[in-house]
Formats: sequence, structure tokens, C-alpha cells
Amino acid sequence: MQTTERPPTVPSPRQSPVRGVVLVAVAVVLGFFILRALDNTGADVGSVDAGQSGSSAAPTTGAPAGSDTTAPAARPPGEVIVLVANASGVQGAAAKQTEALVAAGYQTAPAGNAPPGLDLDATQIMATPGFEADAAKLATDLGKPDAVQPLTDPPPVDLGGANILVILGRDLAQGQ
Repeated sequence: MQTTERPPTVPSPRQSPVRGVVLVAVAVVLGFFILRALDNTGADVGSVDAGQSGSSAAPTTGAPAGSDTTAPAARPPGEVIVLVANASGVQGAAAKQTEALVAAGYQTAPAGNAPPGLDLDATQIMATPGFEADAAKLATDLGKPDAVQPLTDPPPVDLGGANILVILGRDLAQGQ
């Protein structure tokens, strides 16, 4: 009589329980880092208004407390590139403002002039997408919190890699 008994199975390297444990551990670690990157509840989100530059107060967006509609916080000045274009009619004003921005820690593009015929009384500050908070902080630091405007398409000058464009008006060029 023949026996139909199967020999005991030994896990092959493809069926090793150690391999499964390692894969689960890797998935848990990756999941942790992904969730941590998506969770911005610990982010320092500051509101920008004329009297509280650099504050850590909650933004006033009109959204209910606890909702996740906050704007990103402004980057450190060294991570932002600013281009100053002179539209004030004051000779050398853009270069002088660029030097002041460098002294404040900003990266700058070479100063230039606004397009011919653009003559502004009030400075305008425009940000490329994603740098709106940085433009608001810069405007507040310059004492012109209402100067932030949407970036036109196309921009009035070649940005040359800059994140923020300051179109310098007479108000800042003349020290107002």
C-alpha cells in the first residue's frame, strides 16, 4: 500500500517570514515619515500685520478654529531671491534698496529699471506662486504692508529667477 503523505514543507527564501517582517517594518517607517511630512500642525504660522512683524499669532482667515486652511509661513530671508526694479524716477534708488535687502539677509538679483513709462508713487511687491507669505513679510518689513499685488502675466520685468519683485515707487525711493 502506498502512502500519500506529503513531506514537511520548509519555507523557501521567497516565503521567509523574516522577509515579511522586514517589509512590514519598512512600510511602517515610510508611513511615519509621510504622515509626519503631511502634518503641519506644529508649523509656526504667523500673521502679518503692520504692528506685529514676526509674530506667531494665528492667522485671521475667517476659517473656523482647527481647520487646516492656513497659509505657509514665510521662509527665512536667505531662502528668498528679490529683484528690485526702479519705477520711482530717483536715480540709483533700486541699487540702494537692493543693498538694504542684502543687509537684511535676502538674496537679490541685480537691480534694474521698470519698463519705460512706468512711474509709480507707491511701491508694489509681487510674488511668484508659493512666495506670497514671503512677499507679505517683506512688505511689512519695508513698512508697506498694503503694497503686495498679484504678479501680472507676463511680469513687468524679467524676473531672472527671483521669487519676489519689488517695483520701487517714490514712497520708498524718497524714504517715505
